Amino acid sequence: MAITTIAFDLDDTLLNTSGLLVPAASMQAFNILIANGLTISLDECERQRLEAIKTISHKDLFLHLAQTYGTKHTLAAVEKATRAFYEPEIPEYLPLVHGAENIIRDLKNKYHLYIVTAGYESGQRNKIKSLRIENFFKDIFVVNSLNNERKIDAFRKILALENIQPENLLCIGNSLSSEIRDAKELGAVSCYLEFGEDRGKIPTDPKFRPDYHIKEIGQLTDTCKI
Repeated sequence: MAITTIAFDLDDTLLNTSGLLVPAASMQAFNILIANGLTISLDECERQRLEAIKTISHKDLFLHLAQTYGTKHTLAAVEKATRAFYEPEIPEYLPLVHGAENIIRDLKNKYHLYIVTAGYESGQRNKIKSLRIENFFKDIFVVNSLNNERKIDAFRKILALENIQPENLLCIGNSLSSEIRDAKELGAVSCYLEFGEDRGKIPTDPKFRPDYHIKEIGQLTDTCKI
């Protein structure tokens, strides 16, 4: 059956979050932990972040650092650091990744487009506002993965709204363990964009293996034949 609907991830798919926002946001989070007694330097925090983020979330990283290297009021400090990371200061204007505007402008005339993104509601909405892309999408779903919500629930809502089958839905994003896994579990079509801090991660487990694999957003239409 033909694809009629496309669900885009936001961070490191439409927005270069790793390059534009993560460096400052992670420093802010680390400074909060250090102000609460963390006994390692900013440089060491960043070194451990780069090693850990391919396997654990930033929230889990902040908790690991606080428990391993000591902070006052550990849980409160971790919560404050986590919120600072996931709700960073957003500039008034943010650029889309190269090629994204042309892709979504073209696809808007042929498909029903949605954004399914994970994070704090206000932080994700602010990013989308600064990208100035709301009018391209029928709806935007923000999944609070910090509370163990999953994108598969948003994908199911899209199926119901559009009255379509899973094979009519294409899900694109850069996270094998989030949108790719959930799309495959649902039976939707999946496209892995190898971008951002996950770049170089090659799926071996069948449950993470996408239907399509691209290295830049501009390859989407040709690769997925849409």
